[in-house]
Amino acid sequence: MIEECTSTNTSLQYDLKNPIKSYFLPKRYKEISGISFFSDKKSLAFVQDEAVQIYKFDLCSSEITEYSKLESGDLEDIEIIGTAAYLLKAGDHPSLYKSCHFSSKKPHYERYNLNLHKSYDPEGLCSDVDQSRLLIACKGSPNKNDHVREVFTFNLQSGCMDDLPLLSIDCRDFLNSSKDRFNPSGIAMHPQTSDLYVISTKSVKMMVCYGLDGNFKGAWKFDEDQFIQPEGIAFTNSGDLVISSEGKKGNKARISVISYI
Repeated sequence: MIEECTSTNTSLQYDLKNPIKSYFLPKRYKEISGISFFSDKKSLAFVQDEAVQIYKFDLCSSEITEYSKLESGDLEDIEIIGTAAYLLKAGDHPSLYKSCHFSSKKPHYERYNLNLHKSYDPEGLCSDVDQSRLLIACKGSPNKNDHVREVFTFNLQSGCMDDLPLLSIDCRDFLNSSKDRFNPSGIAMHPQTSDLYVISTKSVKMMVCYGLDGNFKGAWKFDEDQFIQPEGIAFTNSGDLVISSEGKKGNKARISVISYI
């Protein structure tokens, strides 16, 4: 059982059951795993669980542009900051890739080792531009049966991870079942409130909200018919919520836009 807003009076300002727009992607993009807005806010960058490669989705025309592939390997998320793209890769050696010229035919990427044990399984990436850092949400934990999932910070000035997590998400804040776990698949910072919204697709499909001070603000369950496998999350400048879901069970991948109330 999921309790909504159990610790505060915060209410969800999104009607998750009624997106104002839904886009269905061609089957070849069913593995979409992370999204981020380009600086023009008219297009989304996305990555797939296939290779170190960036795609551009035009929200007006639905046209998809494929940029050059770097190498094989699963990507979990992407964040665009100005002209730079940051890509999150999990696996045995979790890492970040950075490119300022990803649209060129032979883009150059810088790789940063995150110094995280592979059991953390980082999957969510977003930026906190005011603090010049990236936030990395981890799906797993080195400790078996752990109720807590960590959000770490990556300092953009030093190019290093901070040793201590910024935020610890304890699913006992919002889940009554001892068997269920909240396993982050995406994270984004709200442009109006600076609150962190984190989504999960494994074990439970839901979204939670925390303040940067670590205070839990609310939890809301997804309609699994609408969000089959939610993996990516982003916000427009006006606060509209955008969620991407992988395609599965014969369904195409979907990008949903939910209006900010």
